[in-house]
Amino acid sequence: MTSTWVNKIKWFVILVLIQGVIISQVQVSRYAVPLLYVVFILKFPSDTGRKSLLFYSFLIGLCVDVFGNTPGLNATASIWLAMARPQLLRWQTSRDAAESFVPGIKSMRIAPYFRYVFPSVLLHSAVLNVVDAFSISKTTDIAIATLADTVVTVVLIMIIEFLGRKK
Repeated sequence: MTSTWVNKIKWFVILVLIQGVIISQVQVSRYAVPLLYVVFILKFPSDTGRKSLLFYSFLIGLCVDVFGNTPGLNATASIWLAMARPQLLRWQTSRDAAESFVPGIKSMRIAPYFRYVFPSVLLHSAVLNVVDAFSISKTTDIAIATLADTVVTVVLIMIIEFLGRKK
């Protein structure tokens, strides 16, 4: 139990630092911004309580906001993802609700995991870009940025999963 929490804290700090220090300085294109910290929310065990998931999602989003000087944008998108995550996960698993597992390629296989990650990241990116633009007149820019963020982030998450799978 203790090692699980130590691992969560370690991943939290690592992902916030990578997102805040490295990724925020890298722009893949005019639109694409990798949102690697989302993997922290996606990798919570399937039986994680709603309050815990909301709290940790808000916390990681807020930490990324502090690094990026984006007051509340990432926290808002992270909360939306945390609210939708249980349903998105349920759509991709045929497991008994009592069975706990950590979402990943090892536990779900490649196709179901991809079908879980893609809409999750798409939702997070859409909320983030809509709140950031705060305007309906920029619909095309919002759509392009959302799609670009989603593709780059999903590719990074899948690479991380494949590298982790080799261990």
